[in-house]
Amino acid sequence: MKKFLAYFILIMLLISLTSCSLSKNTSKDIFHYKNSYVGNNSAVGNIIKQLPNHKEFTQMSLQTKKKPYGVTIEYKNLPANTKNIVINNATYLFTLIKNVEWIVFDFADQKYTLTRQQLDQWYGKDLGSYTNEKELEELVHTNLKDKSKVNQFFKK
Repeated sequence: MKKFLAYFILIMLLISLTSCSLSKNTSKDIFHYKNSYVGNNSAVGNIIKQLPNHKEFTQMSLQTKKKPYGVTIEYKNLPANTKNIVINNATYLFTLIKNVEWIVFDFADQKYTLTRQQLDQWYGKDLGSYTNEKELEELVHTNLKDKSKVNQFFKK
């Protein structure tokens, strides 16, 4: 009986350790996709699926035949904080996708086109230089707090 109990406890311990390690691996760090290319539709799609408003994402199209390379992302609905989502998502995409130069966010009734150069200038930093999510999140959060700066960006 003691052997049975010892085996039972050992098996339960192994099961719990295995399930803990599996749950950690399923949630990938978005920077796992750093230095992806526009032509890698799987990487681009996986990045989009980790960004805000991803549940409204319907499809994407990749412009990879001629430079400048770009991405068009289509969404079902226009969220209340559209400008913040557009800036946030574009920031992550420009940071993680090495050769994307423009992104179109298509919300059916409204389209936003952003370029890497516009966003780099707005931040005053080269987005490609960021190597971790914490620093990038801090940059985005700090700049999105300034509503007049956000509105000014879209007046151009």
